[in-house]
Amino acid sequence: MANLPDRRRERYISPTDWANYTMNRMLEDFFPGSANGFDWAPALDVIETKDAIEVKGELPGLSREDIDVQVANGILTIKGEKKEIRDEKEKRYHHREMRYGSFVRSVALPVDVKAEDARATFKDGVLTIILPKEEKAVHKTIEIQG
Repeated sequence: MANLPDRRRERYISPTDWANYTMNRMLEDFFPGSANGFDWAPALDVIETKDAIEVKGELPGLSREDIDVQVANGILTIKGEKKEIRDEKEKRYHHREMRYGSFVRSVALPVDVKAEDARATFKDGVLTIILPKEEKAVHKTIEIQG
């Protein structure tokens, strides 16, 4: 439940959006892939550094053109589609675990970020998104006077 949006933030999240987000996260915990109606979802890491939030996602088999990244209201959304390559010849599978199809992953960001300064790279199947923190979100030490 650590990925739930922070309701104390200044921005407004409608009760409907909050309920949908919460229910989808709970369903995803019990039945991966079922809450959003998609076949699979990439694994994500969210890392906080002194100056930024870094999100890394494993997206093997996708190209840069297959991925869409958006930030809105403190939520990072990654959408994409992994297309199955089908040969013209008939094949009979004996074991099949590879996942194909569309996915959507949404992650509530732990602090406010400068969305306009965000950047993303995609190399060797790993998507890396760097979201610089807003100045008010950067941790500062306060010196005690007197």
